Amino acid sequence: MSRMGDLWYDIEQLYIEGKNAREIAAELECPKSMVVDWLRSNGLEPKSFDKWSKRAQHRLINDLVAE
Repeated sequence: MSRMGDLWYDIEQLYIEGKNAREIAAELECPKSMVVDWLRSNGLEPKSFDKWSKRAQHRLINDLVAE
């Protein structure tokens, strides 16, 4: 498989694991825009935790810790 093919596969697998575009880009050391473009080109919507308000992020984190 080509390097790009490997990258696309890795993006897909990390997305399936529940990671968002920012986390995927950081882990694979590639631009976030590349991850977002790949997700959209495959009919997927990037998970947008980054766009949540600080209050919503805080509530989610508290809910996850409380479990």
